Amino acid sequence: IKASSLQLFSQVCAPRVLGYPRPVVAQCGTDAILRCQIGGDPRPDVIWERKNVQIFSEGRYRLSEEGKVYLITISDVTQQDAGQYICKAKNSVGETYAAATLKVEGEERAQEEQGPRFLIKPLSLRVDKGEDAAFSCKIWGDPLPEVMWEKDGKKLNDIFESSHFSVSSQDGGWFQLKIYRTRMPDKGVYTCKAVSCNGEALAGAVLLVEPVPEREDSKVSSSSPCNTQLSPKHRGGRPSLSRVKEETAINQSAVKKFAVAEGKHAKFRCFVTGKPKPEIIWKRNGVPLEPGRRHLIFEDREGYYTLKVLYCKEQDTGLYVCVASNALGNTLSAVHLSVKGPAVRFRRPLKDVEVRERDVAVLECEVPDESVPAAWYLEDQRLMPSSKYGIEQKGTRRRLTIQDIGTDDDGVYLCEMPDGGKSIAELSVKGTIVRKLPRKLEVLEGENAAFCVEVEDNDMEVHWFKDGLKLHETHQTILKNFGKTHILVFVNVAHQDSGVVTFVAGRSKTSSRLKVKASRHSPPICPVSVKMDVDRPNGALLTWVPAPNSQMSTRSIFVVERQEVGSQEWQKCFTSESATSAEVAGDSVPCEGNYRFRVCCINKYGRSGHVDVTFAFSILVPGPKICSHLKSSEVEEGEDAHFSIELSAVMVGTWFLNSSQLQHSERYKIQHSQTRHSLVIHGTRITDDRAEITFIANGVRDSATLKVKLLSNMLAFSFTAAVVKFNPLSELESNKKVENGDAIVLYCEVSHSFAKVSWFKDGEELQITDNISIQSDGNMRRIVIQSADVDHSGVYVCKTNEDGIRFDVEVSGKIHSNFNLLSTTNICSRYKDGSEIQSSDNITLQVEGTVRRLIIRSAEASDAGSYTCQAGNNSMEFLVNIRVMIVEPKDDVVMEGYISEEIHLQCELSRSSGKVQWFKDGQKVEMSNSIQLLSEGPYRRLTIPCGSADDSGEYVCKTNGDSVFFQLSVKEPPVLILFPAESEQELNYLTSERLELSCEISKSDAPVMWYKNGLEVEESPNLILAVDGAQRILLIPLTTVEDTGEYICDTEDDSMAFLVTITGKNGRVFPDKLESLAGKEIVMEIQVSRPNAEVTWKFNDEKIEENNNVTVEEDGLIRRLTIHAPTPNDSGYYVCDAGNDKIDFQVKVSEPPVKILRKLEIKTDLKFKLGDDIVLECELSRTNAVAKWYKDCCRVGGEERFCEEEEGAFRSLVILNAELTDTGEYFLDVGNDSICFQVKVEVPRVVEFLTELHNTTVLEGEDATFKCVVSPEDVQLFWHMDNEAIKLGERFQATHNGLCHTLVIKKCQMLDCSRISAEAEGKVSKASLKVQEAQVMFTKKAETVMAEEFGDATLETEISLETGEVQWMRQGVVIQTGPRHTLAQNGCKRSLTIFNLTLSDRGTYRCETLHDRTQVKLNVEPRKISVRKGLINQETFERETASFEVELSHADVEGTWQKDGIRVKPNNRWRVSTNGLVHSLTLSNLTLEDTGTVVFSAEGVRSSARLTIKELEPVRVEEDFPATLECEFSRQNIEVSWSKDGKELKPGKNYRIYSMGRKRFCQIIQCSLTDSGTYTCDTGEISTSCSLAVYGMRHNTQSHKLEIVHELEDLYIKEDQNAVFMCEVSLKNVTGDWYKDGYRIRPTSTIKIRTEVLNLLFAAKDIESTANLEVEELPVSIVRPLRDRTALENHRVILECTMSTPRCDVAWYKDGEELAPSERLHMLVDGCCHKLVIQQVAAEDEGLYSIEVGEHICQAKLMVEGKMSFMGIIDVFSSYSVT
Repeated sequence: IKASSLQLFSQVCAPRVLGYPRPVVAQCGTDAILRCQIGGDPRPDVIWERKNVQIFSEGRYRLSEEGKVYLITISDVTQQDAGQYICKAKNSVGETYAAATLKVEGEERAQEEQGPRFLIKPLSLRVDKGEDAAFSCKIWGDPLPEVMWEKDGKKLNDIFESSHFSVSSQDGGWFQLKIYRTRMPDKGVYTCKAVSCNGEALAGAVLLVEPVPEREDSKVSSSSPCNTQLSPKHRGGRPSLSRVKEETAINQSAVKKFAVAEGKHAKFRCFVTGKPKPEIIWKRNGVPLEPGRRHLIFEDREGYYTLKVLYCKEQDTGLYVCVASNALGNTLSAVHLSVKGPAVRFRRPLKDVEVRERDVAVLECEVPDESVPAAWYLEDQRLMPSSKYGIEQKGTRRRLTIQDIGTDDDGVYLCEMPDGGKSIAELSVKGTIVRKLPRKLEVLEGENAAFCVEVEDNDMEVHWFKDGLKLHETHQTILKNFGKTHILVFVNVAHQDSGVVTFVAGRSKTSSRLKVKASRHSPPICPVSVKMDVDRPNGALLTWVPAPNSQMSTRSIFVVERQEVGSQEWQKCFTSESATSAEVAGDSVPCEGNYRFRVCCINKYGRSGHVDVTFAFSILVPGPKICSHLKSSEVEEGEDAHFSIELSAVMVGTWFLNSSQLQHSERYKIQHSQTRHSLVIHGTRITDDRAEITFIANGVRDSATLKVKLLSNMLAFSFTAAVVKFNPLSELESNKKVENGDAIVLYCEVSHSFAKVSWFKDGEELQITDNISIQSDGNMRRIVIQSADVDHSGVYVCKTNEDGIRFDVEVSGKIHSNFNLLSTTNICSRYKDGSEIQSSDNITLQVEGTVRRLIIRSAEASDAGSYTCQAGNNSMEFLVNIRVMIVEPKDDVVMEGYISEEIHLQCELSRSSGKVQWFKDGQKVEMSNSIQLLSEGPYRRLTIPCGSADDSGEYVCKTNGDSVFFQLSVKEPPVLILFPAESEQELNYLTSERLELSCEISKSDAPVMWYKNGLEVEESPNLILAVDGAQRILLIPLTTVEDTGEYICDTEDDSMAFLVTITGKNGRVFPDKLESLAGKEIVMEIQVSRPNAEVTWKFNDEKIEENNNVTVEEDGLIRRLTIHAPTPNDSGYYVCDAGNDKIDFQVKVSEPPVKILRKLEIKTDLKFKLGDDIVLECELSRTNAVAKWYKDCCRVGGEERFCEEEEGAFRSLVILNAELTDTGEYFLDVGNDSICFQVKVEVPRVVEFLTELHNTTVLEGEDATFKCVVSPEDVQLFWHMDNEAIKLGERFQATHNGLCHTLVIKKCQMLDCSRISAEAEGKVSKASLKVQEAQVMFTKKAETVMAEEFGDATLETEISLETGEVQWMRQGVVIQTGPRHTLAQNGCKRSLTIFNLTLSDRGTYRCETLHDRTQVKLNVEPRKISVRKGLINQETFERETASFEVELSHADVEGTWQKDGIRVKPNNRWRVSTNGLVHSLTLSNLTLEDTGTVVFSAEGVRSSARLTIKELEPVRVEEDFPATLECEFSRQNIEVSWSKDGKELKPGKNYRIYSMGRKRFCQIIQCSLTDSGTYTCDTGEISTSCSLAVYGMRHNTQSHKLEIVHELEDLYIKEDQNAVFMCEVSLKNVTGDWYKDGYRIRPTSTIKIRTEVLNLLFAAKDIESTANLEVEELPVSIVRPLRDRTALENHRVILECTMSTPRCDVAWYKDGEELAPSERLHMLVDGCCHKLVIQQVAAEDEGLYSIEVGEHICQAKLMVEGKMSFMGIIDVFSSYSVT
């Protein structure tokens, strides 16, 4: 499209502000966006500054562009972000500035208080397979966060079926994840992520799933990237693989082949899908593989189950199968691995070695020739000779000696020859650490890093370290141990988590290097659906859509560039991070014409492709003009400077002084009257000389220069006009204040880069020294003083021949006193206020020649005073005054605040310790609810939380030496338009459409006015004004062309303009370009403005008629043309003509690319026998495609044996009579696709036995070995016994080394006599195995066994053969297993156990084999019964119960009870019972006749006791007084019932029934005559009774006497129980006091009693009652026992033990002898912890140490190691020379 009638103004112009930023109000914690619209040609470079510091796009700041609008986004704003932000624009013509104000409202919430955090984190678990696992955590946050659970970085829904887990939450912030019926793949790291608007928190836990030994498969599940690390060894050994059945037989011919050279790595990957997640087993030759040094099994990040075989050996050759199974089925995949040995082999390869920790390991091999060098490697690390590694070479032998073996030395070692041949061996280190850390672990950022270690004992003291720092458990660092297994997990790792992780257990340690790699990223994808909307005045709108599969996590920027048609240069004209449209205005291009635009996407990983569009432009309406320009002003110092400017229109403007925005104040007076703007600068300073005064308004910018002359009585530099000039500086840059010790940097800019300058200080020229650096960089001139001192304060001047610039430098923070002496030998003294000064940390006294210097660092107010330096009779006095200055603000401040908003007044002091006072209107301000005074470092802040009109006034911040004024006015907040955020919007509508304009204002009840084209609108049926809360709406239901215009929504303080364009075209056109492949349907579609509009479709100016291939459709406003099966002939221009409008479609139909069909199904790795025909074939997608064959990158042809064939879409290459030279790579090229074949021609394989098997005869119990030599090396050999395959295991072991194959049968038995055969690919070798019976002899003499009657006895002997049979005999009778006899065997041991011995069992027992016999004597002694605890005399009352107990030395003893010589027979009152050793007799409901003697007798022992029954007197109680009935039982936990005269009593108003320990009480609150009777307490088994007599009250004139009715009773309780004391007096309403050990007890006192006896007293008036309380201490126990320790000689060692209570006495022993404190031996007590400290440990301190507390004893061994001696090592190496 070309618009030749349009014209453009072509001019080069300086940057200008098109739209000034509006003040932005943001809530604390939200994001704030500041905008500034700037134009200019060339396009200017724009930066943002705050406080003269440039802001970069990093951290919380993000800079972006949207056409001419430049944005800065500040994330999570705080009160410190409030203030002015300057937008600076500069190009080759000039520069401009604009200021944006940010105001932050609301209180700043502390992230740690509001963001989510874990109160209780999830705990790691270990469960058996099939059990449920539950993770619970408690999270706090406001608002309550959203919780997400993941496993190994994956969402649970992606890996688990919904029925396998559940996520729930409960009140109180509890969240739970439950996994049902755990499976092996469920193990891994589970993370809980809590996210809210205030932040996020993360915590993790580990789940281990253990197989069940009885029924679980011995398999390795690859369920997560870290699952190998999190899989401890199975607790139940290796179970059978009964669950996974390989139902599908493996077709050997279809198995993929893979070959690798020896020493290289082999990697197999298998991709398996399914829910539940499948369990994976890797097998080699049918045997499951376990993870080890050379076998890594894991699931990679792409979801592949991977097996990696490291440093392949020839014995790794075999069939590898990946078996996957879940509850719904199983599948498998197989590959055959061939490991090829080197061309030159080692004479003798390395052998695997196993050593203990701290031993020496030797690896040795032989190379083919003495001259062949060899290099040693530990995996991928080259080993060099050192004190650790000894490398020797003798003849053909190559030896590696490893000293002081540690856990990290465990691994794979290689010896490599120069030709690449390798010999490989594994070194196994046995020690404390059973399973070590991997040598290195690589993870991506955001993943979990897991480490797993196993040790040999459960209770070992272990530690984890990272880079030498001990690790402790946090939410993102998991430390867990399950018995012998210890786990460390770093959750959601970051790059800084890289480092060395170390695990230490005792003296053993293992390390791993953790490397966190950055996530892999790709360049962005170019945007799609790029369109240009030309229906706009003087411009167009370019829109696009981000690619659907673009990465949203990486920050990307859209860039729009333009190019004039015919030019080669592209210029950037728009950038944005989020916008998907760009407005291209007519004034953004230099001249009229056709322009090409392109859009792309850029991120930090690269740039996407470009999408191009073309457009032409119209003219831009000119903006406001300057009627009267600014004029430069020249004044003398101290005079006022006046500037003014007049514009053509009324608008707001901003004044700048040297790039710093000016605000109205006492010094700067800013006025605005209609179109005239003026600025008055009061009291000009010499520093303002040559300052640039700039005025900026909407599209207008003008500048002038201020010249300030020095007064005649002052020293000044005079500069004359010349070529070289200095650019003016701001006041902040020319006045420098720095702290002592900081660097001073003074810089200025000259007009020419070649200008020469000189630097002066106080009139003296400066030279370069160690501390002063003078630099020149382009136009910049700079002087740098590395370390500032007070001497550096002064006036610095940078001069050229024609110009100069001045800097005022003030250095504070130290006090210096310098003076010169006439003689360097003079002694001087220094005094402050009469006291002599001495050197200290803060005071330095320096002497340099004749100079004496006193330096006070970090001077405080206390350092002020009179300082005197005295040298002989001469002295000099310094008067020092310390003042606190106000650094910021430098001038008085005039500011505005708004009602109900927070107002801040802030000062920055020169010292953090400075004190200030605040005044308002002359009155001192104090802290209150309405005013807050804050101090943060050097900042002092006055805050008014809620401003009001009364807060207006003059505020003063005053220090002891400075002050600053704040003129504050508080008014109603302005009514602003919050949405839309833009000041102007352009809208396009069609006629008859609904138009709605909406604005959201900041105050919901504020009035607004609507204007159209400058006139106020009036409501009508077709123009409706509506109010919806803060929304103001203008609605036109049915638009017409007359509704076009500018609509303005205006408040008192803000306005919003809508530029509305209403069009009424017949049809809307949408130009497009279509590309398609032949056969793929093409649809061209447009939308018209009327349903009845008629259109005509044309192709190459010919009308298109419908047919079978072309369809024309109408669907409402849609008109559609469809070509169902296009061909290349259908390419061209299609036109849709709607009469008044038309649209073109450019259609291009291309032939589809040639593809190779079913490419993945074609076998590309082919092997052929010598002489066979080789056929390579594939099918193409087109029959006419051209195919070319290549072999090893050369075109095939020229030989009769090579035939290229074509048959339809098939292409084949046939090679007749294959030769060995035909081996190679064959390549088929079809243009758009290709395929590669690997062809190998092999000589037919010949298998033969070089050495046959030999017949073997062994004795029973010995090992049998069969050997044969078979060629070639990679032959698969199978062993058989009597034609049945031998299942290899512990007894049958098969190995091979090169051509030699060996079968070892362990501990042969008679049943092993058989025919052994070896089968190798059809070839068989056989031999016979004969096993001769071995003589079974007794190897251990039996000893006499002593036993007791009714006990058990075990007779034991030992034979020479485990499988030997024996028989036990007594008196010629063979003993068989029965109720009293048990025969057992354990290895070579044989035993006979006899139960319930009798005296008749004693005698001689004989044990016989077929070849030997032995006998053992059994002595049975009668048991001797004794009384351990006898009967005790008892005295009780009638109706009570009495119990007698006696304890014997043996159980199962029958005894008899007698009373008064008569045997007791059990009945309802007499109960006899036996419990083990204890015999009991209980007598209930006693009477006076039961008094007598009770005797117990059993098998010769006897015990007796006296039972005395006292008469029970009735209890007498006066009427209206309380009565308490009490009884005590032998146990506490029994239930009783109370009754009166046979009627059960229930608790009520007058009855209180309760218990206390073993006592039971029934209390009558107020007795009456009817309460007399017999009361019974019954347990169901026993009962007791008493009588209660209530007598009437005595009626006399005298008052009752106060007396104690029921005395206090002594109590004996255990520690931590409650003690209750009760005392009953004769009168009611009598108050009394309680005393403990003479001290009064208050009712609110809480008394906790330990082991002690207390005396309690109750006193009321003149009566008192006393009782004793005795508390039994709880038994002490050992909580943390002693542990074995190893110490170095002459070092200190600590033995530590923790008790259950700090109140206990302990004794320390060494080898059974009690220890006493000494100079070397210290016994310390710290609460419950007891320590034994031994200083300067010596060899004699080694032994067994124990601690005794009560009945408990704990022991530990102390081992002492001497210092290491190197004399032996020196002798060993003295005979070697190192070159």
